Amino acid sequence: MKKVEVTDWREVVAEIESNIDRIWLEEPPELRKVVAGVIDSGAGSGKQVFSVLVHLEAYLMIVSQDIVFRFQKTSLHDNIGLEQMVTITREFLFGTFHIFEFMEDLGLTGMHELGEKYNQALSLVTTKEEYRDLTGSMHTYIIKLHQWIHLMFPWKLGVVFPHRSHEEVKSLAGIV
Repeated sequence: MKKVEVTDWREVVAEIESNIDRIWLEEPPELRKVVAGVIDSGAGSGKQVFSVLVHLEAYLMIVSQDIVFRFQKTSLHDNIGLEQMVTITREFLFGTFHIFEFMEDLGLTGMHELGEKYNQALSLVTTKEEYRDLTGSMHTYIIKLHQWIHLMFPWKLGVVFPHRSHEEVKSLAGIV
């Protein structure tokens, strides 16, 4: 990844919103490549990408609908300041596990760099309202990515993993 330098948090919001516009009505080409099995990072195991799709579905859902949403909600509390919000955000998204780097490893090209820009932009916001504008745009982008992977996920494969009754399991145990 090339070194990025951000001088205005609004530029990062504009870039994120450009990405939102790009994928609002058309599936992201980077996800299309993942579903087709073309992953430049080599992610996946056993020469298959199903595990990559599972991870993308899970991580995009958790990051968008839980973690980043909670940042937005928590920033509305009067007893929590901007510095605390930035610290918490960085710890969850970049601390011991860099979620944007991981998403790029899973085939979402450009996510690592965009995450780094977001991280740098966190240092440039001066109010919680600016924080919410910046984080809200990232939240929307990740939600849209999750909506697309949820739509593109091969859910039909689930039929090969049916529920089993206790009686079925017991009878199978006798076979082995």
